[in-house]
Amino acid sequence: MKDGEVETPARSPKITRRGLLIGSAAAVVGVGVGAAVFASASSRDQLPESREQSPLPPDRVGAHVGAPVDEEDAVRWRTDIDTLAGSGQNLLRTAVYPWLVAPALNSWDDRATAFYRETLAYARDKGMEINLVVPGAPDWAQDFGFDEYVEACTWFWTKMRENFGDQVELWQVYNEADHAHYQLFTPATRDAEYLGEFADLLGTAQRVFGSGDGGRPITTNLTGWPMNDEREQEWYLVLDAIAAQVDVLGFSVYPADNSDEIGRLAERMQRVQERYGKPIFVAETGLQTGPDTWTEEDQKQYVPAAIEQLRSVGLWGLSLYELRDAEPPDAGVEDLTPLAGFGIIRRDGSRKSGFDDIMHALAPR
Repeated sequence: MKDGEVETPARSPKITRRGLLIGSAAAVVGVGVGAAVFASASSRDQLPESREQSPLPPDRVGAHVGAPVDEEDAVRWRTDIDTLAGSGQNLLRTAVYPWLVAPALNSWDDRATAFYRETLAYARDKGMEINLVVPGAPDWAQDFGFDEYVEACTWFWTKMRENFGDQVELWQVYNEADHAHYQLFTPATRDAEYLGEFADLLGTAQRVFGSGDGGRPITTNLTGWPMNDEREQEWYLVLDAIAAQVDVLGFSVYPADNSDEIGRLAERMQRVQERYGKPIFVAETGLQTGPDTWTEEDQKQYVPAAIEQLRSVGLWGLSLYELRDAEPPDAGVEDLTPLAGFGIIRRDGSRKSGFDDIMHALAPR
């Protein structure tokens, strides 16, 4: 600690894993649970200045909006899409609930499909390109052996492409499966066997979603919390195994309130680009607010700074996580702070103090 510097007390453990646990019947899209402490005196230093060169804006900028569950919730969905469109955003990251469209193996629900096609069409009519997040086969395949699981994923992904492929610009297959097991949602080992299976699954997804007429690129996002040198090295470990099986490299990027790490975001992204020669999608970046986490003023200060750094790199796209605080999962999930959320809009639709600054940082240029 520098002379004269006041030590910042460590904060209480906080929710830090947002994992889109799509495929887990007990979870709501956009919320995951984990605990860590991420605060230091240096994180309160002067924020990095914008890079001197003219920024290279992403072709696509927008936010994650949690999928609606029914017609009543679709009102919230349309309101959120209108908010994005009204702020000039052109990218929507979202999902459909897999257990609704595919309640069982070889069982497809046309009514749920029609509902989600209508919601996605609303976004597209407002000028949104769609990044659709898909898991492997839904929960009914959790106990399958690997070969059987691959077959189930192939069926599920094929049905997803048949029913939604004309509405999607980028498929995200799995969410942070470098840390949460692609099938079981338990902690991932990241050993050679696991990464080999993960690569095989992504290769299958690449063939399903990307082949033939109407094919679209695929990505998968890697964890970016905490953001540090160790995390970057872990990215290389995973990407060395799977990079050939994805078309766009996807990352969750969470430097939180660490101004040093915010200032290093661009160079980290550039190193990844140089190593793999593929476009990069920042699928998630943001900062949680709520009791025992960060304040709305923290969000207002640090999220625009992180976005500015990321936008100095040529990206496939950038998505805020997330527009509106997600509803909490079902009662019984441990260690969840009900009022905490990553949104820049509260659950009741009111805007947090950083809304305008963050939307300005995301504005197309």
